[in-house]
Amino acid sequence: PMIVALVLTLALFGTAGCGSQPSSDETTDVTVALTNGSQDGEAADSQDGEAKGGEVQTDEASSDEEATQAEYTRALSAQGINTAFIGEKFYDGKIKDQDTALKVVESVIDRIGGDETTKLELFAERPTETGTTYYVFRQRAGDVLVHGASVKLVVNKDGDAVGLISAIMPNIKLDDLEEWSITQEEAEEVVCKQCAADGADSIEPIKGATEQTVIPLEDESDSRRYAWTVYTENYYSDVDAAYLAHYVSEGGDYLYAIPISEPHNAEALSGDKANFDFDAFEADTWTGTATLSDGSQEDIEIPVLRDSDTGDIYLADAKRKILCADYAKFTNENKLTPCILEDDGFYNSDVLAYDRFVRIWDLYDSIGWKGPDDEATPSLLLMNMVDGEGNAVPNAFYRGFAYGFQTFSFDRESGLGACFDVMGHEFTHCVTGTTMTTNLYLNDYGAINEGMSDILGNLSEMMLKGTDGAWTIGEKSANGTTRSMKNPHEYVQPEFAWDVYWGPAASEATTANDCGGVHSNSSLLNIVSYKLDEAGMNPNDQFYYWMNVAMAMTPLTDYPQMADLLPWCMEQAGFPQYVDVVKGIVEQAKYKQTGEPGALPEGAGMTQIKLGDDWSQQMAGLRFTYLAPGEDVSKAVIGWTEGSTTESRTVLPAGDYQVAATYFEGDDIKGQWIYQEDKWVAADELNIDDGQILTVKAGETKELSTEGLTLE
Repeated sequence: PMIVALVLTLALFGTAGCGSQPSSDETTDVTVALTNGSQDGEAADSQDGEAKGGEVQTDEASSDEEATQAEYTRALSAQGINTAFIGEKFYDGKIKDQDTALKVVESVIDRIGGDETTKLELFAERPTETGTTYYVFRQRAGDVLVHGASVKLVVNKDGDAVGLISAIMPNIKLDDLEEWSITQEEAEEVVCKQCAADGADSIEPIKGATEQTVIPLEDESDSRRYAWTVYTENYYSDVDAAYLAHYVSEGGDYLYAIPISEPHNAEALSGDKANFDFDAFEADTWTGTATLSDGSQEDIEIPVLRDSDTGDIYLADAKRKILCADYAKFTNENKLTPCILEDDGFYNSDVLAYDRFVRIWDLYDSIGWKGPDDEATPSLLLMNMVDGEGNAVPNAFYRGFAYGFQTFSFDRESGLGACFDVMGHEFTHCVTGTTMTTNLYLNDYGAINEGMSDILGNLSEMMLKGTDGAWTIGEKSANGTTRSMKNPHEYVQPEFAWDVYWGPAASEATTANDCGGVHSNSSLLNIVSYKLDEAGMNPNDQFYYWMNVAMAMTPLTDYPQMADLLPWCMEQAGFPQYVDVVKGIVEQAKYKQTGEPGALPEGAGMTQIKLGDDWSQQMAGLRFTYLAPGEDVSKAVIGWTEGSTTESRTVLPAGDYQVAATYFEGDDIKGQWIYQEDKWVAADELNIDDGQILTVKAGETKELSTEGLTLE
């Protein structure tokens, strides 16, 4: 294979192996009364309460102040205050409504890293079937939305505060926000210049979406900075997100960009109403036969809409408000061109994707979740996803909110849209974006997001189609499985932190570093679902449990916080018999292993590349690819620089490898090298088989030279 072939396409879908037959004993009815907005419920005790002296209180008051402080700080994440009070009595009154809930959060604001400048607004109130209610607040500083900052107060059926999960940002002074050095127009011009430098000169900022935000610095400190956030369409071809959020400093410096599912001000694109009148057509049903990727056939019955004037039949549904339309027309020309029945029928792939979406929609509806975002927002399925030259893009992904629709895209060749687990995966991206208030698609946050979609997508398939293909996602597509929930190593994913194939956190989310390992590190969450199945927890119960997890997460929930949330959510969901099980799984996966471990995993070695200061400005664009001689490129291992360092360490199974390096600016390759004779040789089209054989020994670290690795 040529080096250029090592620019791997990152797929969202996949898993391998199969799980044991889930137990059907003690099945819990999968009903979660999840709704947006306030709900009139049974009146709780009106007794007012107060925070316990500004400190976290337990049933037995601690006499050790240092231990109390250690408990408080145990869930600090690498980027910002990320505090969880779970299973701890921090408020002694009854919470009867939204106003009381806000007062409770404000009463402990100093304990969760806030101060007198911290302002919160109610985003949603979500009751569950068991009587637990999640009050969700977002943080604002005046008119400025604080990017990714939210608080969730969890209240049980008796009105007691049983948990608080916070990701707010402290010390935001309103006065600081009144003097910005550059205007919105100037910030957008900075982004346009950056897009052009990245080779995407046709990309323009999304009108009406630019906003002032407060963001983390791109290092691992707790510092924050103010910035303009400018949204564009995503032009990273191998990152499956609809948009990019570009950050520009107050002084006009371009900072970085991260892929996201939708802009915060997505409604500004065209308002709340989708430009398609579902009620103007007659509801009808179409029946036919569709062919799957393996050549087998399936009888299909789907809802359609009929135009009584023209006789045209649309691949659409008025009840669920789902419309199928042409991808290129919508993306390139902002036109809605519905998929219409031709003389030879509908496109095979369109029918299958539409059928799967309808059935996933109904599955979520059965638990009280209305449409992808619980708002019954119309859904737009964009068919025949192609690139600018008309070539099929073999993928499927959730694109975010646009023109009044929650939008999804599918190609017509890979068969990914026909996979129930893939469709459930994409649908879930919108679900978790709703429950968390937004998705931050990088590092732990993005990996957990991918894992949640894999898990709920896999469970959706089992609940709708049985256990054939369980614990694999996308196995029924033309390309087959790409990830394994049962055996992550089979598809180049780790089983625990700093295992082989583990991807370290990155300072910037880029094409080169898989946005900080969002696809590689998702396996740490996926394996929990598989092992719960092994322990006897059936798909229905798991689905209910993971929806509770989704409601508890904030945009800054990382793996260390998930170590606390997963067993706590198991208790809250009513499955005490699995609490110790999930604790054991989390411990094995080393969720709290934030630093380098003392020893490498058994049978593993590590490579180390110390780049030096010459690469300090370009480090986020550099990727290292390790491939065993004669191995398929899909088994290549990717390495990148850690955090804000200029050092790359990659944990590999002991063995022989050949190594290539690629430097990206945006989505464009600006340099590539192969490792030969202990130095790097620049290459335009050089066969990787000409590279030097490197032997990585178990328990040892092999340092590679940086000679020749230069952009000059």
